[in-house]
Amino acid sequence: MLLNRLKFVVGTTAGAILLTLAGCTATPEESTPYEVTNASIRTPVAGRTTTAAYFEFTNNSSQLVKIIGVSSTAAERIEMHTVVKVDEQLRMRPLTSIEVAAGETVEFASGGNHLMLFGVQLDDVPTIVQIELDNGEVVETPFQPTQFN
Repeated sequence: MLLNRLKFVVGTTAGAILLTLAGCTATPEESTPYEVTNASIRTPVAGRTTTAAYFEFTNNSSQLVKIIGVSSTAAERIEMHTVVKVDEQLRMRPLTSIEVAAGETVEFASGGNHLMLFGVQLDDVPTIVQIELDNGEVVETPFQPTQFN
């Protein structure tokens, strides 16, 4: 009888622990609130150390977030830029931040928002880039090297 009672207590306690742990698992939104896709850095033209990078940033969270900075050990400096038309000419302009609404994706692409990397040193392997958000979070992601087209 004591053995049966001990089995019951141990089984009940183990079941309660498993149910508690099951309630603590992360939902997809909690585990990946931000997603970076199609991340690439153009290989600089021979003799140059300035290049551009492109990616898509998806905000899977329920809150608006701003990208406020980008950095990497592979570049002395990285700036966010956009392209605007001024007097019938396209001009690059620096951006201090970019808003990404909840559930939305912002594209960084040639001819629009993009990254400019200065003093860049690339290898033939992905370059880790840190994307800094206004809520204090930093999203690290690999950017693939691509040839200039």
